[in-house]
Amino acid sequence: MTKTIGFGVLGANSFVANAAVMPAIDAAANARLVATASRSAAVPDRWSDTTVADYDAVLAHPDVDAVYLPLPNGMHREWTERAAAAGKHVLCEKPLAADAPTAQTMAEACTRAGVFLAEAWMTPFDRRWSTAIERLQVGVIGEVDAQHHRFTFTIGPHAADNYRWDSRNGGGALLDVGIYCVGTAVELWGTGCTVESVRRTMSQSGVDASTSARLRWPDGRTADVECSFIDSEHQTARFEGTAGVLALEEAAFTSGHPRDDVIVHTATDGSREEWRIAPGDPYQAMIESFAGTVEGSAEWPRPIERSIELLELLERIAHTEPDAETETDA
Repeated sequence: MTKTIGFGVLGANSFVANAAVMPAIDAAANARLVATASRSAAVPDRWSDTTVADYDAVLAHPDVDAVYLPLPNGMHREWTERAAAAGKHVLCEKPLAADAPTAQTMAEACTRAGVFLAEAWMTPFDRRWSTAIERLQVGVIGEVDAQHHRFTFTIGPHAADNYRWDSRNGGGALLDVGIYCVGTAVELWGTGCTVESVRRTMSQSGVDASTSARLRWPDGRTADVECSFIDSEHQTARFEGTAGVLALEEAAFTSGHPRDDVIVHTATDGSREEWRIAPGDPYQAMIESFAGTVEGSAEWPRPIERSIELLELLERIAHTEPDAETETDA
């Protein structure tokens, strides 16, 4: 009989927690939400009956098997280690940490405690994204030789206190949304690339407001990535191959809406077709996979080592001297 995994949530008033992950826990066949706490505001009414006094009370709750951490990046290590010490498995919001050494320390703490640690990057659980990757891997557009991925949006002046602008909390556009763009390129080709060029816009708070980079693999294949907090909202993924182009033209990394999701295929002769993928909730799929891994009936598809390798690549991009660097008033 499949065990139902009891979840606790630290930071239950965060947007991603109450808009996506907590509803996914409710919907999952093998998970239930049993304890929540928030420091910034009250837990939403829908889950008020799960509210406990504070984060420590979540970790002490006897029915909590695992915790989900949607906390600011700078808090991930502390609460991952405290959860591990309490014997709780950890699903930690992306990015796993602000740097790779910290992520490695977190992984080692969980290994010593005998608990499972995973990064909550839900995109690989999205049906459209995963279908696109599968079709590319079997050669639907021949050999893929170039990728172009963009995740940009605007954090307006009203959100000047957003932790994403805080260097002490692991802020910055590359760290926040780079996993979507760079992670997609790495899914096909791995992390064995060089950082060929970088363009960067810095904020007054000392974090990057936008970062664009070109990555090059030893055989000449390239990936162009663009991440931003100061540009209009775009999420696009484009793959160019020897026999055509495959593209996700909107919501490339955060789809899963109650509609058909479209993959656009353009052949070398210019003909275009749209493949419609049945919608699904990538957050629910992520929760069910995590819970299944914890109780032993499933295997998490992305080992923690891959999360750390991706962080190392993001750090290489961040530490590369830019070809151009500007400043913004943001």
